[in-house]
Amino acid sequence: MREPDLVFDPYDPAFVTDGVPYDVLARIRRDEPVYRSPVGSWFLSRHDDVATVLKDVGTFRADLAIHALLELADIPDEELFLSELLEPRHGKVRRIFNSCLAAHRMKDLEPAVSAICHRLVDDMFATRPADLHGGYALRIPALVMAEIMGLGDEAESHFSHWSHDGSLMYRKGTPGMPPEGPPIQTYFAGYLARHRNGELAPNRVFSALIDAEIDGAPLTDGEIVLHLHTMIQAGVHTTRSLLTHAVHRLLHDPATYQNLAGERALISRFVEESLRHDSPVLRTTRRPLTDVVIGGCPIAAGERVAVGIGSASRDDMYYEDADVFSLDRADPFDHFAFGGGAHICPGATLARLEAATALNVLFDRVAEMRAIEGHAYPPIPGSLGHQPIPAELMAR
Repeated sequence: MREPDLVFDPYDPAFVTDGVPYDVLARIRRDEPVYRSPVGSWFLSRHDDVATVLKDVGTFRADLAIHALLELADIPDEELFLSELLEPRHGKVRRIFNSCLAAHRMKDLEPAVSAICHRLVDDMFATRPADLHGGYALRIPALVMAEIMGLGDEAESHFSHWSHDGSLMYRKGTPGMPPEGPPIQTYFAGYLARHRNGELAPNRVFSALIDAEIDGAPLTDGEIVLHLHTMIQAGVHTTRSLLTHAVHRLLHDPATYQNLAGERALISRFVEESLRHDSPVLRTTRRPLTDVVIGGCPIAAGERVAVGIGSASRDDMYYEDADVFSLDRADPFDHFAFGGGAHICPGATLARLEAATALNVLFDRVAEMRAIEGHAYPPIPGSLGHQPIPAELMAR
């Protein structure tokens, strides 16, 4: 029998402001690891079950429609985000994404990312107090994606705003949206038209999508706009959370700040442990394409399954001292922050580059960061919300 007070809603928006109840998640992993939530979905809490579902893309289909208050079955195929596409089309579209975000291309981007971070640190030094969220973590991925796509200076403010208000997760049909879809799709439709008309200099991302053919047919303008939207959705929204959690933790852990500043080789371990311990994405949604059994529980085809990435990342049956933030783990890359299997995030290399560069620039320029006395800081994880992270920055 379920304990009467064991209640957990994996979609509760309060996690952003109040923090994740890891004590409740620990009880769920122990007592009811395949949990029927009060909103009707299943919730998977243990590492091994999460690993199985994320890697078995042939059985479990991604569903981002819940963010837009829609049902996946009601969305036309040409309006599906990359992760929602079924094989073999998913793999063919993903190859286009990979060509734009390949590791060697991201390495070449490092000087531009560094220049962006230095400029933002200059801006923060001119502000008292600085905001490590709105002035740094939020702006870096927006500026970087604008750079990759060859967009104008106004793109950064648009991307940051749409990440801030959550509309990056919206799509056509979302209640309150116009028929042409959320503002980001209107924005990209305009840029796409200008590229087709030869009004803009060629850009690798736009060219790759315009020139692509799948099964002998080019992508429609609607599909191209949707894939550009997907790149910003993944490349700004979630990377913002990674960066916010990282700078938030360093602000409140001066010893670790000084340790990393003096031993830069530890930065990669810090980033990976931040991805595990302070999961940027707490859960994702899948729907089984056939009836399945997980952990002894039968789940019908089409039912909503909330895959608890944040819970799996703290599973003490898998990780030693799972709740401890540690830079000494045997395999720091052993986590689900970028998903798993064939659907692992194609922008993972870029996100890691941005995080490492953002931290290196802080350590180069800032001798010390101090929290503002009396300010109520947001929880970790959860600071993907609207809360600022004010800090006093002391220059080197």
